[in-house]
Amino acid sequence: MPGNDHREGVKIFHRDWPDDVVDRYIGHFSQSYFAYAASESIRKDAASGGVITALNGYLLEAGIIDGALVCRPHIVNGELTPEFFIAENIEMLLSAQGSTYCAVEFMRDAVPKIKDFKGKLAVVGLPCDIRKLQQLRKREQDFDDQIALTISLFCGHNSRPELTHMILKKLDRKGVGVAAFRYRHGHWRGELEATLSTGEKISKPFSYFSDYQNLFYFCQQKCHYCHDHTGYHADISVGDIWSQNMKNHPIKHSAVILRTGTGESVFRQSVEASWLVAKKEPINAICDGQARSMPFHYNVSARARAGKLLGIQIKDDVGERVRWNDLLTGLIVLTNEKLSRTEFGKKLIARIPRFMLKLMLYFLKGLESI
Repeated sequence: MPGNDHREGVKIFHRDWPDDVVDRYIGHFSQSYFAYAASESIRKDAASGGVITALNGYLLEAGIIDGALVCRPHIVNGELTPEFFIAENIEMLLSAQGSTYCAVEFMRDAVPKIKDFKGKLAVVGLPCDIRKLQQLRKREQDFDDQIALTISLFCGHNSRPELTHMILKKLDRKGVGVAAFRYRHGHWRGELEATLSTGEKISKPFSYFSDYQNLFYFCQQKCHYCHDHTGYHADISVGDIWSQNMKNHPIKHSAVILRTGTGESVFRQSVEASWLVAKKEPINAICDGQARSMPFHYNVSARARAGKLLGIQIKDDVGERVRWNDLLTGLIVLTNEKLSRTEFGKKLIARIPRFMLKLMLYFLKGLESI
């Protein structure tokens, strides 16, 4: 595929990821890429490389789809709730840019919108949402015929609304109300941004939210049972690249995994139509970019064993090896999530000093990296 080599002349050494490990973590795939939206205006407010916005923009322009089901943060009476909607043009797609780290009800809120829409659709969702969607497609032919493409985001876990509400309360110290909120946009880890009802904009490093999220405070309980990090059941999977060699590149890239003939075809067309810039990368490069979080997410076995010690039942459906650091990591994340379900715990978490959060997170990341 066409595209500029963003590291011309630079030798990159990838970690060795055995085929059986790749098969477990990545699932079936045909090709992998680093890519980004060719348009700077599309990349400007994207959480990553703007690939999903550009891809759906191309599909709409080419008439391959009539709409794209996407999700965005939506403020109602000062409370944030994720909103599924169908974007029918590039302006609507741009309004959904940036990640949404809040629990969604895909079957309840998204599927009816798909069924009511008259036309072909691309659907963007989390791995668990795409899996449910594909199961429904097998049962309902008319519904299946509507879906032209499925795109899965990489996902380590999602968070209950209480985490977002806590962060909004910290940002809105005067209690004037929040009118709009972005979880993440900009280069590398990016920034979050809140617009108050007075018009004042408040920006913070994304870590202002993600430090809590990465410590699994307010994690959705269902995420403990999930091992699908990269979206096994989608046509195309897209996620962040956290490899240090990409940190200082002026353009943030997205990792792209093509899984089906449909995914390959539309991705190739979007590059040829100059909506995307893409370069083939070995799957090891994708794994490197998720080297810390992906193995822990897959290792349900560690959380199942830790759960037994905490009175939490988690079914182990992967049979993964559990080392001492895996077990300790499982104990920490389950304890943190369990604490955040109590009123005392919520108040305690909100009062943890930032430096202590950082120390706790460095310790957790160290365990995951062993």
